[in-house]
Amino acid sequence: MKPNVLLIHGILMNPLEMRFLGRQLEKSGFNIHYVYYQSVLKTPAENARIIHNKIKELQLPDLHIVAHSLGGIIVMHLFDQFNDLPKGKIVMLGSPVNGSWIAKKIHKWPVVSPILTRSMPNALSGEDLPKWNAKRDWGMISGTRNQGLGVIAGGLPDEGDGTVLLKETLHSEQSDHVTVNISHTGLLFSKEVSKLTSQFLNTGKFQLR
Repeated sequence: MKPNVLLIHGILMNPLEMRFLGRQLEKSGFNIHYVYYQSVLKTPAENARIIHNKIKELQLPDLHIVAHSLGGIIVMHLFDQFNDLPKGKIVMLGSPVNGSWIAKKIHKWPVVSPILTRSMPNALSGEDLPKWNAKRDWGMISGTRNQGLGVIAGGLPDEGDGTVLLKETLHSEQSDHVTVNISHTGLLFSKEVSKLTSQFLNTGKFQLR
């Protein structure tokens, strides 16, 4: 049987943006599932319950999870709330698991504030994030091409993918971490990223390229 993978999109996105990655992973022998959540209207904790309901509907004995950006923080809430999840590995793509400098900066802008408000507490603010208690392999792929939302805000203060700082993706409980010269959104449309993701889901580590 093919290993199952659930793809979780980031803020202001939907499963369509995950399709390229999904197709690449299908070519590598994985069975792909998608899920949609409302990043503007619901909190990460609430969206974790939506993800949990989707996982229960699938009724699978195993399920890897690959999450982009805010989706990774929702995964942290998912494992903080539930202990009945199928076995599998976790890969995050540019997820600010220590909070987001850019989100805290632009959240002050009147036009942006309504979009980010529900995703700030216990998430993008970096405060009171769930502890990582999941006993499973967890890998992070981080971009280092500084092209993205940060340009609008006057540039990032440190190395990053244009939206998320590299240091914001680091966590002591990660099994492995790798960087690629790709922007934040570009992580979803890269064959290199899909290959690294496949490697980690198969082996629990990012192999040398």
